[in-house]
Amino acid sequence: MQARVSVALTTLAVALLFVGAVSGTVLRHVVQITPIVCVLLVLRRKPDWGAYGAIPIFVFWIGIVILIWLFLLGLSRIANGHYTLAEVLATVVMAGAALTGLGSSLAVGKELRVGDRVIAIGTFAVFQFAAMWVSFLGPIANR
Repeated sequence: MQARVSVALTTLAVALLFVGAVSGTVLRHVVQITPIVCVLLVLRRKPDWGAYGAIPIFVFWIGIVILIWLFLLGLSRIANGHYTLAEVLATVVMAGAALTGLGSSLAVGKELRVGDRVIAIGTFAVFQFAAMWVSFLGPIANR
């Protein structure tokens, strides 16, 4: 199960880098995957902590994908923009990786105490939101 979490995180990161390459915003997407890389490192040393740290990352990206799909369906204006076919297909890969990883994370981290689960989830949730925010700042946004 730990390997599934790692593969899911890696797949998610690769899909985001692919979107960066297609859209010409590689630096923005490198910043956005920083929490993924960090949780992969934690997962190798402390699998239960890494598994619970991965949960908010998976949930975050599932949420972003849903917002993009809602925009494409004309049901929301939150994730507005122009999405190429390649980017839309990447969202399908991202959703699959995130859903798979989410289920596997819960299985891997089941030994972690409740308080430690809250710390791991909270830490990486803040980290992922901060990375997204930083990725939209002027010097990074379109690079």
